[in-house]
Amino acid sequence: MEVTNNLYSGLSASTKTKAENLYNYPSLNVLENPPASNDTHHTVNFQPELLLEKISNCATKFVFALHNNNNFSRKDVFEIQETAKQFLIDPLLDLFKLFAVHKIELDVCAQNELCGLISKCRNPFKHLNTDYLLYKWLNEGDYAKNITEFTIDNQVTTVHRKGKLVYDEKTIKGVVMPLKFQFRKTFEKDDLLFRTLGNIELLKNDTRFSNFVQGKLWQQKMALYPNKTIIPYFLYVDDFEINNPLGSHAGTQSVCNLYYSFPCLPGESSKVENIFFAGTIKSTDIKTHGNEKCFEFLVEQLKDLEINGIDIKTSQNLNPIRRVHFILGLVLGDNLGLNGFLGFNKSFVSKSYCRICKAVKEDCQKLTSENSDLIRTVTNYESDVQLKNIVETGIESNSILNSIPSFHVVDNSYVDIMHDLFEGVCHYDLCHIIPHFIKMKYFDLETLNSRKRTFEYGRHEIGNISGDIKQLHLDKKKLKMSAREMMSFIIFFPLMVGDFVPADDDVWKFLINFVEIIDIILCFEIHESNLTLLENKIKKHHEDYILLFRDTLKPKFHNFVHVVRVLRNSGPLRKLWCFNYETKHRQFKIYSHCITSRKNICLTLAKKYQLKFANYLIHQDTNLEESSVCLNPKHEIGSKFLNIILSKLNSKETELKFYSKIVYRGHDIIPTDYIATFEEDIYIYKIIEITLFRNSVLLFAQKLERVEYNPHYVAYVVDPNILGQLKFIPANNIIGPPLSLIKTARGICMLRIKEYYKPIA
Repeated sequence: MEVTNNLYSGLSASTKTKAENLYNYPSLNVLENPPASNDTHHTVNFQPELLLEKISNCATKFVFALHNNNNFSRKDVFEIQETAKQFLIDPLLDLFKLFAVHKIELDVCAQNELCGLISKCRNPFKHLNTDYLLYKWLNEGDYAKNITEFTIDNQVTTVHRKGKLVYDEKTIKGVVMPLKFQFRKTFEKDDLLFRTLGNIELLKNDTRFSNFVQGKLWQQKMALYPNKTIIPYFLYVDDFEINNPLGSHAGTQSVCNLYYSFPCLPGESSKVENIFFAGTIKSTDIKTHGNEKCFEFLVEQLKDLEINGIDIKTSQNLNPIRRVHFILGLVLGDNLGLNGFLGFNKSFVSKSYCRICKAVKEDCQKLTSENSDLIRTVTNYESDVQLKNIVETGIESNSILNSIPSFHVVDNSYVDIMHDLFEGVCHYDLCHIIPHFIKMKYFDLETLNSRKRTFEYGRHEIGNISGDIKQLHLDKKKLKMSAREMMSFIIFFPLMVGDFVPADDDVWKFLINFVEIIDIILCFEIHESNLTLLENKIKKHHEDYILLFRDTLKPKFHNFVHVVRVLRNSGPLRKLWCFNYETKHRQFKIYSHCITSRKNICLTLAKKYQLKFANYLIHQDTNLEESSVCLNPKHEIGSKFLNIILSKLNSKETELKFYSKIVYRGHDIIPTDYIATFEEDIYIYKIIEITLFRNSVLLFAQKLERVEYNPHYVAYVVDPNILGQLKFIPANNIIGPPLSLIKTARGICMLRIKEYYKPIA
């Protein structure tokens, strides 16, 4: 290059090498065909345009990484950009300039060129340092589309203007994101459409029931669109408080957020990163103006996604653009939010409150199994709408969602185990079970709390320990535990106190039956043989609850009589629960606490997500893995058993990599962990090393020989010192999360297999 030759002309060999090294920066890779390190007399083909472009790209990623941070407002990011330029970039460039001018012998022409290059690097954020430039760059790069603010109502009311109270028009608005744009960009990124369609085909041919697309409900929706490419998505709706919940403005700015997710993405589709923001409306506006006005614009968008579809680019040469129709599979949420959004009665105290059946309150209090004759249908729903009697029918109004061709609210087969089970049934059960055990003098409350505090939860559950149980909590039938804390407590409760309680105690049998119900419900894969068993166990649970505690079944108990129907229609319930969606709320709560303005909070939250979505597109590394197993290069280590592994795999050392940790279905797995597999029976292994062999993650493990299932504890009694054969286990063969060795108060070593139930032959 002529500029480069002029720059180096007349310099000594050693000085020329120093100057060349200033440009030969390896991480930016701006040299074409870089020479060998021992060649100091080569011709350098330096391309400053590439250097500047790479600097600009890095600056862009840096800026959007800041925008992606929930603690920074746009104003904060602009200030950080200016501060970084003023106190970091400018001093560094000045230093480089002075060094080059005074330490390297450059002619005037070369000095001018160097100064010009440094000047161009002065402000790498110049294309993003104002709101106008930021959004201009986003729109031109197809990283964002305009957010839609739709009008819910216009009204003349008293408002404050410059300290005076005047009459003026007040426009009430909601916000909907550009859904067609977001859907398109999501599936064009990393050729996700092709991978998703491939995953759907795999699921169709899989005998294991593990996904929504394998359920009866999706089969019905598919029949409406033969010979078309269709993909399901879930819509989640829920209110949350953005202000201090104990402050004077609590409740006045509560917002209703809507999210969507795709259940059939490859890998772990339920991760928080794969839950997307659809829109937001103030909760008070929904209460005042109703669903029709507040969600009409959103529903039109959803109908367009289904009827007209979207053209999505793919990497396939034969079919580079594919028309995809997106079908609303389920609407998810807690009971209050979901009933309100679907147009059902939001109160449990009314005569008819169930979304799935027409059973009245008095019957629900004693109904131990589902009555198929009472199931809501489109026909009886329309008849009930005509009655316009919410107390008798449980229907507030004909839902606007029914205008979506493939969707009807009576077919929304869904039960949320986060709220109904871990924030509902578990509390009622334990608040009867614990007082019974205390009354029988098996243990007292102080002993229980002591056992609870000193129990060996293991490293996987150590963050989910709740506080002490108090008599006040038992009296109110509400323990002071979050849903996740309750999940850990109920799973380990038999191990905590099982040595105190005799096996023939009827309440203990009730508890064990309930824990087994939870194990089946938490399975990632549901076996048909277990569905009938689950139905019988739920029936027995409800009957025993009424008989043993002389109490009526609460509304959340009633939802569980429909669990088997929901499982058959919609797939495993753990893949539908609200945990991850409520985690998504946290991003918006954190951000709302970092800003002081509440003038148009819905638009403010939407603009924040717009920048977060742009960051998702700009960073090309995808959040989705084809496998449930994730590896990180920084965890790569050496092997202590290399020769043994090479011999058993009959491989070369270059074909192997070893890791100190992997992530499997969201759980960290390390050597020394215990895992379980099902090979006609359940086997337990201790991991020795984690190996990557020909793109497959293998766990080099040793089998526990002395293992005995103890039904009294719903756990396996093991001897960790008696180990048998060494074996390679594919990571995807693991059942449930990794296990922690638990030593009970009596010194017995046990392992509790969670989120799995042995299939019934």
